[in-house]
Amino acid sequence: MRFKNNAGFSIIEAMMAITIIGMVLAPVFVLETNVFEAVARLAQSFHRIILSKQFMFTAFKEQPVGSKEFKFERTQENPIATMQYTFAPVNKKSSLAQLNEMYRKQAITSGADKTSPEGMAVQFVYQPERPQS
Repeated sequence: MRFKNNAGFSIIEAMMAITIIGMVLAPVFVLETNVFEAVARLAQSFHRIILSKQFMFTAFKEQPVGSKEFKFERTQENPIATMQYTFAPVNKKSSLAQLNEMYRKQAITSGADKTSPEGMAVQFVYQPERPQS
């Protein structure tokens, strides 16, 4: 039997090289997918936080002047979200409770399903009573 010395690779050698390259790169593709999914989740969470902050300003405009407690809720279509706003005095157990007339504004934005991230914005406000004229 006589072999000719041909330049190039046989089909088996090429298939083995492709298989080895595929085995080496497979974990990289899985890692890339996981990174993209994590970035998408964080972007959605950040979007909910920004939405909560914007809703806090909107709800504060709806709040009656001089009110001590106020609750406001709204549902949004795009993206589907439920937003809740509460304005109340700080909790008695809080260290801020020592300050009179300190209030807590909180806006929570949650998605349509349980798996979507929730965004929350909290703000503490000093609101002294206005003197009677």
